[in-house]
Amino acid sequence: MGSDSQPQFGMVVRHDVMVPMRDGVRLATDLYFPAQNNIPVKKPLPVILGRTSYDKTWPELWVEPVADFFVPRGYVVALQDLRGRHRSEGNGQYFHTANVREGEDGYDTIEWIASQPWSSGRVAMTGSSHGGIVQTAALLTRPPHLRAIWVDVAPTNIFAHQSREGGAMSLQMFGALFLHAYDSQEIRDDPVAREEVVRGWEDIVELIDAMPLSADQTPLKHVPNLEKVLLHYSRHGEYNGFWSQEICNQEPHFHLAADVPAVYSGG
Repeated sequence: MGSDSQPQFGMVVRHDVMVPMRDGVRLATDLYFPAQNNIPVKKPLPVILGRTSYDKTWPELWVEPVADFFVPRGYVVALQDLRGRHRSEGNGQYFHTANVREGEDGYDTIEWIASQPWSSGRVAMTGSSHGGIVQTAALLTRPPHLRAIWVDVAPTNIFAHQSREGGAMSLQMFGALFLHAYDSQEIRDDPVAREEVVRGWEDIVELIDAMPLSADQTPLKHVPNLEKVLLHYSRHGEYNGFWSQEICNQEPHFHLAADVPAVYSGG
């Protein structure tokens, strides 16, 4: 299965399967199975994994290009919300692209998938942007059952190629942090805080004019982990201990990577 480019199967979905990590936190994972007559295929199959901070149910980002393509061609697809995002557990443990548990969460997810009866034990990863960063992070942990990755438009050094390009904080990082604050678990049920985040993004020029920024003085104060990351992004114009963390810069650690086929695409 999987070698024929023509769709052969229908699809059935199990939503929000809670996959346990080594520290007990469970990550919400949607499983898409090839099916015939609305019954999952009774055979272990290879699995395509996508891990995302942008909501695993996003049609244009995940369901249509990944599940709708691979499942009819004989692959199981697993789409997972990252720790502290959307329907996963780990409230308050999300630090945008500086999540120190990203690699081990990827490892634990891959190995959980490989242990399931519907899995052939062969797992590949795909995803763009943050969905690409998490692949490289997992690659460095050498999961035994990871067979391939496709990293699309994702940096391997966020100091040089994402957050401080040319020395100044990249403006798109404000957008990313405000977006992830708006739909964060921390203020999901706090409409006042959500509105303040929206107003802060609309008035982003005022925030930039107020730099250097201080803790508890931006709308991101409602999501302390993201405000902490904003302060790192905005303050640290020289390469230092924050930027040299493996989760922020994987390039010095590529000698640790699993020896699997990898595609790095950009544009």
